[in-house]
Amino acid sequence: MNFEYDILLTYDENDDAQIEGGERGWVTNFERFLKTLSSQISKNELQISTIKHDDLTTEVVERAAVVLTVISPNSVKNKLYVHEIKDFVDTSINKNVLFVEGSARIFKIVKFPADIDSKIPELENIIPYDFYQIDPLTGEPQEFKRFFGTDAERGYWLKMVDLAYDIIHVIGAIKGKGTLEGKAQVEKEKTVYLASTGVDMVIQRDIIKRELLRHGYRVLPEHSLPKEVKLLEQMVREDLAKCRLSIHLVGEDYGYKPKGSDLSIVDIQNRMAGDHTLEVIEKNNKSRDKELFSRLIWLSPDLKNVSERQKIFVEDLKGDAASLDEAEVLQITLQEFKSIIREELVTGGRFKTKTEDHEYTVKEEENLIYLMCDKLDMENSKPLLSYLEGKGFGVVSPVYEGDLVDIRYIHQENLRRCDASIIYYGQASEEWIRTKLQDLLKAPGFGRNKPFKVKAVYVDGKKEALNLQQFERNNAMVLGDNGGFKPEYVDPFLEKLIN
Repeated sequence: MNFEYDILLTYDENDDAQIEGGERGWVTNFERFLKTLSSQISKNELQISTIKHDDLTTEVVERAAVVLTVISPNSVKNKLYVHEIKDFVDTSINKNVLFVEGSARIFKIVKFPADIDSKIPELENIIPYDFYQIDPLTGEPQEFKRFFGTDAERGYWLKMVDLAYDIIHVIGAIKGKGTLEGKAQVEKEKTVYLASTGVDMVIQRDIIKRELLRHGYRVLPEHSLPKEVKLLEQMVREDLAKCRLSIHLVGEDYGYKPKGSDLSIVDIQNRMAGDHTLEVIEKNNKSRDKELFSRLIWLSPDLKNVSERQKIFVEDLKGDAASLDEAEVLQITLQEFKSIIREELVTGGRFKTKTEDHEYTVKEEENLIYLMCDKLDMENSKPLLSYLEGKGFGVVSPVYEGDLVDIRYIHQENLRRCDASIIYYGQASEEWIRTKLQDLLKAPGFGRNKPFKVKAVYVDGKKEALNLQQFERNNAMVLGDNGGFKPEYVDPFLEKLIN
């Protein structure tokens, strides 16, 4: 199928009014940036034709390989535009030429939020490209009036790069295959569910999505999630069944609630991924052919203005993940989290431990003790370490320097091989302690095939209102007496270990 030009960009003339302090309007800048980026990516300059909504006709639209429509409150009011775009979409659906390799030929460029889907319901399932920002204080959308300089404006460019790559993919598929029908098949091992997020995590999600796509992974959902809860759940359920891994990014925003639900879209996707994990586990228990599915949950390390509702959600997430070997909550930098994603997909993560890939081997000794401590407590924990070694016990400790993937691997190997564990509680936060206790519970997920002989928390230093119940729930002894190190504090642990 031949087209006269590559891209048709249609817009309302009010959306290209001159921006304060500049000579160009929003649409003119958008076209200029897109042309520059696409030529850099494809090495060929794409032919872009622009037309105002008032001049739009079906004949003009059908000449283009892809259609970019700038959406704003102005465009929604334009009856001619709505009619012509709806006609194009309907005709393309009837001819089965609206999609190429699963991607739509029409791109929704949202300059400012507007309810276009109620006017053209056929566009509802097409993922929009949101070229506006959310004010972090008010939560209100704001137009981009400047395109360089601030973090928020860099969000514009991240979306622009994604758009350029996606357009080039569609045009390349059209020119390469000569047909608009069909959809490239991607194996389950290369398919990832990247959950929708709150407004404060949109840029981080875009970054991860871009990297996954560039490495050849298929990222679901490929369509906008329905706004009604039952349809939403059906789509999420179907998409999860196609995936090897689900990724969830959680920030300060709880997310919007779909119609018919008291839970946010972020919460719903997490719960459904948890349910899917349990279904996979049950299926694997009955079948020889094991299905791999795991879930990675990233908590922003910069959580500050968190509502009570969001706090409850986060705690529920941690509790849910603690009970499943196939789920992990990580509160690390985004760059570190990307490394974990890569490890999970490339090496199989916790499902395919390969000792030969690492330059580390846990000591093979009887009654091996894993002494866990935060980096802040390395010095203060040395008397405890020396005492254990002086008694003839083998002791392994965490590694703090090096690649995060290797640090995480060594931690899991220590949990897998040791006979007993002591968590040293000095300057570390209570949150850190809870995380390590959860790791002890999840050790079977790292390949551990025997119970711990004994677990303990060594409390060093005064701890006000110490919650002993969290230790008791984990069957962990409490050592120390809110003071410094004394051998007699450790002896009950060692007696239990050797008897």
